[in-house]
Amino acid sequence: MKNLTVIFAFALLSGIAFSQDTSLVDNYKVAFYSKEASGVFKEMKGTVVTAGDDSTAPSSFDLSIDVASINTGNGIQNKHAKSADWFHAEKFPNIDFKSSEIIKNEKGTFAKGILMIYGIGKEVTLPLTITSNDTHHVFKTKFSVNRLDYNMGPKSKVSTSIKIIAAITIKK
Repeated sequence: MKNLTVIFAFALLSGIAFSQDTSLVDNYKVAFYSKEASGVFKEMKGTVVTAGDDSTAPSSFDLSIDVASINTGNGIQNKHAKSADWFHAEKFPNIDFKSSEIIKNEKGTFAKGILMIYGIGKEVTLPLTITSNDTHHVFKTKFSVNRLDYNMGPKSKVSTSIKIIAAITIKK
């Protein structure tokens, strides 16, 4: 009986020590820019899992951007971006990022995972900046994507490198 009590106490304490909170993305901004085009994606959803005792410490991200929500500020350019020439929104409606690991080291915090664009998944490591206020935690990243790695767009004519700035907010 004594052993059973010790095992139960250990299991309870382990559950408390390793508790996690899953939060829906409350607010977000995803912007992109290159020499030829810039804009935002207006629709994104997802979850962030954080350590229950320290919600500024993410343990995973599962995020999805609606490709059809692209807005370049130009209706014709938006239609072209959604076409099979570029994002092919009808066939590949989402851009997804699902982390596999959060890395913290002397260089900072990073989310390592699979970025899926145009039906092609590539492992990426995204730098994270984390800030908090009384009501929210904000996770920001800035990185570049080589669109040719995802077989997106023509082989010439426009920049292959697209810069991405993203920020997501979760409630405390």
